[in-house]
Amino acid sequence: MTKELKEIIDLGRRLDELSYETYTVFAKREDFDPGLLVLWADMADWKKNHLKHWKRIAKTFVYRNLFKRSTDDLKTIIKQLKNIQAEHVEFMRRLRKKRISQEEAISQTILNEFCLVTDIFLEIFYTYDELLQDRSCSFVEECESHLVKMANALKPYLKLNPLYAVLLRSIVEMKQKYDYLLTSLGKLKKAAV
Repeated sequence: MTKELKEIIDLGRRLDELSYETYTVFAKREDFDPGLLVLWADMADWKKNHLKHWKRIAKTFVYRNLFKRSTDDLKTIIKQLKNIQAEHVEFMRRLRKKRISQEEAISQTILNEFCLVTDIFLEIFYTYDELLQDRSCSFVEECESHLVKMANALKPYLKLNPLYAVLLRSIVEMKQKYDYLLTSLGKLKKAAV
């Protein structure tokens, strides 16, 4: 594994740690809507489970460069992820110092999950799925399912918010890229042979 991929995996784990901490705090807010508290408790549980996967990914991941990235591309991704991490750390500082509104929490939730739909994480999760012994489950499909569940739960709160449209488009793009990987490289290609 290249040092760039190791750093990307470390950043992915760190972003999920921050998201887990954020959702745990959100889920305890008595002044937020009860339905959102349930969503954030569920997302905190999901992130906690995600962290177990990151540990296995760090030990077993073999980079196959399915999207033909150069080292410079990986370095750009690292810079983007570091910026996302810095923004999330700053949000956590604000969260610890003062009460944030429910609207801020909803927007932060969407921003936390945008990094999940990036090509590099899709590729890492897809490759990880290939290594799992249990072929009945898919880490990528689990992520997609949680993102769709989150989008549906947040829909009443975000009807006019442009973040919602971007989230939906990102989920569709993730699904299309995952279908491409399956049909050109993975299980569906093998099944068609």
